[in-house]
Amino acid sequence: MKTRKTNLDERQERTLLEIESRGFWLAFWGLLAGMVVETVIYGFDFGHMAVEWAVFMVMALYVAASCARNGIWDRRLKMNAATNLVMSLIGGAAMAALNFAVILARAPGNLSLAGIAALIAGLMTAGLIFLALSFAAALTRKRQQELEAEPEEEE
Repeated sequence: MKTRKTNLDERQERTLLEIESRGFWLAFWGLLAGMVVETVIYGFDFGHMAVEWAVFMVMALYVAASCARNGIWDRRLKMNAATNLVMSLIGGAAMAALNFAVILARAPGNLSLAGIAALIAGLMTAGLIFLALSFAAALTRKRQQELEAEPEEEE
């Protein structure tokens, strides 16, 4: 890989990478929070948040594909079904809460309708997240095995 000339020493290079990383994650979670707030306030109107959604999805897909390609799962979380289930349930609960808030904002007083719709949305989301995480874990595990099987490059 060809590297460009830099005016930074190793310490400065590492510091810059950390700054860029924090900036990326600030933008990522900021976009998500902004879309959630807009959804609760205005309802889901794709026309109003199409650009934010597109940028968010490009960021998410880039990170997911890059991590899988390099055999990286997470710094702290284990790559197993139990972790996938917990993360899926968290995502499902978040979607249920968002749906509940949006339905109540549009039709106050329909608690039973909001509860049933939120439950269905939460369960469906949890199921889809579990499938996606399981698929991503399988790809990452396969890539880790490929990387471990490659002979080390000699200089």
